[in-house]
Amino acid sequence: MATATSTSAPQKIRALTAAAFRTPEKFTEFCRNGGQPLGGIINGERVPGSMNATFQTIDPGSQEVLATVCEMSEAEVARAVEAAQHAFEGNGRTAWRSVDVEERIELVNRLVELCDRDRDVLLACEIRDGGKVSELAQGDFSQIRECAEYFSGVARRIAMGEGPAMQVSDTVRGFSYREPWGVVAGIIPWNYPIVLTSWFMFPALLSGNTVLIKPAEDTPLSALYIGKLAEEAGFPPGVVNVLPGRGEITGHAIAEHPGVRFISFTGSPGVGQAILRTCDRHGTRMKREMGGNGAAIVLADADPEVAARMIGRYTNQHFGQTCCTIHRVFVDRKIADDFIDAQCAFMKDLKIGYQADEGTQLGAVINPTQRRRILQAQRETVARGGQALLAGGDAVVPGKKGFYLKPALYRTEPGLNVNPAEVFHTYATICPVSSADEALALANSSPYGLGASVWTRDLERGIALAKRFRDGTCQVNCHNSIAYGLPYGGQGISGGPGGGVNCEETFLDYTQVKAVYVADYPG
Repeated sequence: MATATSTSAPQKIRALTAAAFRTPEKFTEFCRNGGQPLGGIINGERVPGSMNATFQTIDPGSQEVLATVCEMSEAEVARAVEAAQHAFEGNGRTAWRSVDVEERIELVNRLVELCDRDRDVLLACEIRDGGKVSELAQGDFSQIRECAEYFSGVARRIAMGEGPAMQVSDTVRGFSYREPWGVVAGIIPWNYPIVLTSWFMFPALLSGNTVLIKPAEDTPLSALYIGKLAEEAGFPPGVVNVLPGRGEITGHAIAEHPGVRFISFTGSPGVGQAILRTCDRHGTRMKREMGGNGAAIVLADADPEVAARMIGRYTNQHFGQTCCTIHRVFVDRKIADDFIDAQCAFMKDLKIGYQADEGTQLGAVINPTQRRRILQAQRETVARGGQALLAGGDAVVPGKKGFYLKPALYRTEPGLNVNPAEVFHTYATICPVSSADEALALANSSPYGLGASVWTRDLERGIALAKRFRDGTCQVNCHNSIAYGLPYGGQGISGGPGGGVNCEETFLDYTQVKAVYVADYPG
């Protein structure tokens, strides 16, 4: 349970901050790849792609080209599905579905050890390719081991195969049979590539599936490197396949292939709903997390400076490029002015800079499309009636060509729909309210429902309000909270179905259950 936030030292509450990061030579060599584009990984082989198409992945803070990557087409997707199906069924080798759980865990542990060995390379993937500050990147890297260890324990606890038999009638008995789906795919977004690759890959593999990993075209390097390490760890060919490419080509081909039995998708509602419609045509199951527009309610008993600084920290996490980021704040009118002053001061003090330079707290957004969307959202917020407290707009970082933007903060009033959609940046609206019930109604008016929080000294009141949020993760005096054993998923358009991620239900999502009836032979 969350505890009340101390008010003794609000100035110690700061944004996630970069330490100076030096790119390791091993990362540079991996990206250079002997002068050749990085291919996909199919059946344990590096595959250039039949379209002869490539794309460049860049450092968002400097616009430096890090690597050239081959784009996988429909042909490569078909080849990967075939390889994964053969690995799942065996075809003359030991079938992955039949490998003992302890052997699967041992392979996963080897992969984790190799990731630890090459920690600096994977941190470079997050910092250089993903644009993260080191404080956040290091936390993301820790999820590889934590996720693997948690789901190894779940795999030992949950029985696969036959369940207890029951007597259906005098001559018929029945039992359940739990098994993996087969070939499953993870479509991974650009904002948390290592975390979300881990959250997909480990429960899928440990439950006996073979996997296709489709990284975002903006951040493909970590998945390609983890795929390389999986081969070194000893995973059989075809068990782990990595298919880089654009969503409209590679992602669409994965969704269209009837041999993919299950898809885990994280991304925008529009793309996710399009994939869901495609999956429905041939019965592919799909779980999804499709963004958020997180809300925070600040009650009158909260210290306005402490609450403002904490909420500012979460609004700025990965420069607002986090699905459950706080973008909507509803604060009691009694403390609204003090809260707004403190929130403006926190945002103004953010150090804008290159993500690998010491002290940076707000770096560049991932690509020009995101920059354009953010600037458009800032203009629309004012057009809809929002009062600009911090107007946002472009920022300049000397010597760097990245897409740098200033934080944006707006005051609004109930009844003004100034912030209807997810804005992936350090952006928030602050709405003074007259009661907690009014705040809750406004918070729940969004079609999104991923994460929300209450800020108050009265924990019991905070818990009672948190239970009434229409969100998958509801928090008191904290935000963006994650714990293995508790589900992380969404309500509304933000997610569903299944158990979200990070819990036993996640493991069960990667399995299917059938009923088997057995009767004596007649006669």
